[in-house]
Amino acid sequence: MIITAALSATQRDAVRELLATVSQHDGVSALDEAALLALDGDSAQHLMLEGSAEDGTAEGGTAEQGNAEDGTAGHGARTALFAYASVLADGTVQGMVHPAHRRRGHGAAVLREALDLHADAGVWAHGALEGSLAFLSAAGLQETRRLLTLHRSLEATQPLPAIPASALEGLRLASFEADRDAERWVTVNSRAFAGHPEQGALTRADLDQRLAQPWFDAEDMLVALRDDELVGFVWVKREHPGDRTQDAEIYVVATDPSVQGHGVAGLLMATSLARLQEDGVPGVELYVEADNTPALRLYENWGFTVSGRDVQMRPAEKA
Repeated sequence: MIITAALSATQRDAVRELLATVSQHDGVSALDEAALLALDGDSAQHLMLEGSAEDGTAEGGTAEQGNAEDGTAGHGARTALFAYASVLADGTVQGMVHPAHRRRGHGAAVLREALDLHADAGVWAHGALEGSLAFLSAAGLQETRRLLTLHRSLEATQPLPAIPASALEGLRLASFEADRDAERWVTVNSRAFAGHPEQGALTRADLDQRLAQPWFDAEDMLVALRDDELVGFVWVKREHPGDRTQDAEIYVVATDPSVQGHGVAGLLMATSLARLQEDGVPGVELYVEADNTPALRLYENWGFTVSGRDVQMRPAEKA
């Protein structure tokens, strides 16, 4: 078992190759954006179980017994990555096992190491796949959180709600400008998501990291300004910029608590959806906590329906 806080280029390539194989097989990505971003930094612990590519047997030992720089297990035979898990600083755990090497104890071995690193870990089962839920339940974990994926068609035959007017005086919409908006964005995001375990903890460095991603387009971040001060925003993510055959994602939408109840969020969302439809985007998705009843009711009124689920599980005594 290799455990490291910093992956080499070879190791990152191996993880991404394993992720592509697992995603194609399972129909869902085993790693979310936070875990993917952590591949390039030192903010997470990475657990890797390698084995012989020739006979499919796992190699034992630790990073010290192999080569932590290039990710090999220190043996002459060619190695392959059988299993991987990411343990983020907040205790979030996400992992995967190569489809050809499942039911051989590799997943259990990686999970044990992850729980040793963070006893109060929250382990994600992306897609809420039956096999993943059964595996985690058998390991003594139980569900503590459920995240829903909602989807809405933007085809012309699916009319959008009319763009509402905000009751807030002096409000205008504009595209995001980092020099003007970045610091205030972090403040508003923190205030709007004060009780959210991940979104509310984002820092300026986290924002800058996302602004530097290939998919970022300032035109897809619509901000609500009151006297030139950001009071709300809606951020659209297009994983494949320029490809209008792909659905877009409402990455995050938020308003400062001081202006909530004045129709700012509705104005931002409706304007953003109308822009996407005019741009020929076929559909849009977003994520929402399953227990956020007010948000679910709002999105349902806008024509969104549940299209997927992710489940987070924790050790029973920590649940």
